[in-house]
Amino acid sequence: MTVPDDSEITRLLTGHPWIGAAQVDPGGRTVRVRAAESAVAVRPALGGLVEEFLEHWSEVYEWTYTKGENRHADDLDLSGWRASDTGEPLPVGHMREWIGHTVELVLSLKPRWILELGCGTGLLAHRLRDRVSGYVGTDVADAAVRALTAEAEPGTAFVRAAAHEAGSPQVRMALETVGCPQARPDCVVLNSVTQCFPGVDYLRSVVQDAVELVAPGGTIVVGDVRDARLLPDFCQWVERSLDPAATAGDLARRAAERAARDPEFLFDPPLLAGLAREAAAETGRAIGISVHPKTMSTPTELTRYRFDAVLHVDVPGSPQVEVERWNDLRGDRSAALSLRLARGPVRVEGIPSTMTGAALKAIVGGRAAILADPSDPTVYALVAPPEAAPVPVGTVIAPGTAHEPFAAFVARRLPEVATALLRRTGSTAALTMVAEDLTGPEDRAARAGARSVRSSDSAAIPGFLRRLDEVALLAMAATLRSAGLARRGPSRTSEEICDELRVAGRHRWIVRRWLDVLVAEGLLARSPDGTYGELRRVRRSEAIDAAAGLEAAGEEIGYPAETTRFMVTAMIRLPALLRDDLRLQQLLFAEDDTADGAYRENTVNRYLNGAAGEVMRWAHETSSRARPLRVLELGAGVGGTTTDVLAALAGREIDYLFTDVSRYFLTLGRKRFGGRPGVGFELFDINHVGTRQPRPPASFDVILSANVLHNARDIRATLEQLAGLLSPGGLFVFIETTRELSSILTSMQFLMSPRPGQDRLDPADPRAGGDRVFLTGDEWLEELTRSGLEPLFSLPHCTHPLAAAGLRLFVARAARQAGE
Repeated sequence: MTVPDDSEITRLLTGHPWIGAAQVDPGGRTVRVRAAESAVAVRPALGGLVEEFLEHWSEVYEWTYTKGENRHADDLDLSGWRASDTGEPLPVGHMREWIGHTVELVLSLKPRWILELGCGTGLLAHRLRDRVSGYVGTDVADAAVRALTAEAEPGTAFVRAAAHEAGSPQVRMALETVGCPQARPDCVVLNSVTQCFPGVDYLRSVVQDAVELVAPGGTIVVGDVRDARLLPDFCQWVERSLDPAATAGDLARRAAERAARDPEFLFDPPLLAGLAREAAAETGRAIGISVHPKTMSTPTELTRYRFDAVLHVDVPGSPQVEVERWNDLRGDRSAALSLRLARGPVRVEGIPSTMTGAALKAIVGGRAAILADPSDPTVYALVAPPEAAPVPVGTVIAPGTAHEPFAAFVARRLPEVATALLRRTGSTAALTMVAEDLTGPEDRAARAGARSVRSSDSAAIPGFLRRLDEVALLAMAATLRSAGLARRGPSRTSEEICDELRVAGRHRWIVRRWLDVLVAEGLLARSPDGTYGELRRVRRSEAIDAAAGLEAAGEEIGYPAETTRFMVTAMIRLPALLRDDLRLQQLLFAEDDTADGAYRENTVNRYLNGAAGEVMRWAHETSSRARPLRVLELGAGVGGTTTDVLAALAGREIDYLFTDVSRYFLTLGRKRFGGRPGVGFELFDINHVGTRQPRPPASFDVILSANVLHNARDIRATLEQLAGLLSPGGLFVFIETTRELSSILTSMQFLMSPRPGQDRLDPADPRAGGDRVFLTGDEWLEELTRSGLEPLFSLPHCTHPLAAAGLRLFVARAARQAGE
């Protein structure tokens, strides 16, 4: 028996195929282990940890179906169906209605050949098999497959297979056996099965396989999904049922703990739509989505916290319908709705979920499809005719939400494996094994950011940005050529150059930045006396030629054409921008989508906004305070970040203050977000935090901003004042540029110029010694610490392709109270 040293421990542990890295903490006996990527992979083959996770659920259902405690009849085996609040079996009548709801949805799609993945005891199979030409069911529980096979009728077959094996030879053979043409069903059903998946990657593979398998014009029903956005509400309901006398604080704490340990996989419609977008891009198939609330008459957990979704593959475009708002219906809205449906095709949007699915069904019958808003679980819609229900998956752009149990499984299982491994080698070392946390905010935010850009070619972004910068450098040189810098003769000072170009006083700092950059790039010479000359001769046509094809190149990798067009146009119009004959805002808002592209819809911002939304979701989940999450968003502008953050907080109580220095943006914000409960609007200037707009200390739980803080005249004073507005342990979440791109120097930098007669920076600001706008990443960490905030993490990591853009998400925390 021996006590191995640290290097020997690391060697022993990393020799196991499930362990990718192991590190002994200095001075302690704690070993941190990280799972090998191959052990947690889904494709090309299941990793060992994923297989074990799935085997756990297989064993659970094998035992449940074998025991058969709640079996009422051959076609009504409700084993395993129990209420979360009481533990008692769910009422049989309600379960019959639940089954009927799903059967009705599936049959409304007019399928002929059905493949059900995860058919269980056959609750759907018994009611669908006689209504279609052929039916194949798969399940991981051998007991269920044997029982169903024993009573199988002609045209039906059952196979022991997992959801990721839809394209396997045994499933294909079963489809051929029941006569399915080319073994391609026109309806794939996954009902009440996704909760047993490990997480998003596994769901992605299942969706991809289903899209590849389903026949043209077919559908994929993803039913009875627990909505991840409603997990906090669900846990509050359970805890309140268990202890009605609990205080609000205890209730919030218990609900948060229950949510964290929930063993099932939850997601929401936007996440499913995002995965369908990826599948569409991979397969070249057109995919629409419709989301359906539960319409059972009794408001149970099966009704309130779950949804059904249908992916429509290669279906012809939906019929055109008029769009009306629920609030625009006059008088008795129920009666008005019935009359409106009688007049012809219509989509009625904005129906509050207080008008239950059951109530809507009683009004419309089969005349209209009852839908849930994919981006907001508290809003319903009606569409007539029902065939007009699907919308293209590309139109559902809210960030997806998921609760993935796999990380908690790995955190428990991997240390067990590591401990057993050392014991088998004869080690007597008293070590504590800890798996690296895959559920913390940094890892969650990084995964959410990656999900937001999965359909884009992130690896191509650095090269595209370099091309933009090259065009910007040529545009700078072509503009400065007019000042005579390319001619032989005496060098010129920066002021002489600005005078020659008639540069407005407030923009002269931009020219000085250009001069520094062009010198650094070897396109301009600077003399020891600080004057400039020997500019490379560049004609404006050379910059225009270099910009040719940039819009198309950007669109191919997820960079909006509107944004590229705006930046190139700004480069071409630099002389007018410098003279203040043209304001950058005129270009930025020339097209409806330009500002959205600049602040939200490009690949970099999609990553950052998706990550920021996940941090906000984590902040709400981990808040122990019995009140809505209080959020101050600074400089919200066009609402690029707001959109993703509010989507991440859908279904959660918030006290969210949307602010900006511009009344125009407040008006725009009210139009976009005014209907969201808990959202307010207010003018706010980060340069007057404690003077013209005083607020009590600890007024907010989170302060959020995106590309705003660099506008501070004194960043140190601003950070200190904002830190004082945070409650103990509150979060400061912000997005900032940490490096200067030439393409920004010829476009967005014009927004940084002060008003005439004002100084851009306070003398105390750390940037005041030069003409810089942005702090580096290290400088931000220093300034956060100086202001009393604790930096937690920043994204993307330096190895990520999007790090080349220089935009980063920073998350810092205010000091906590003693005992927190």
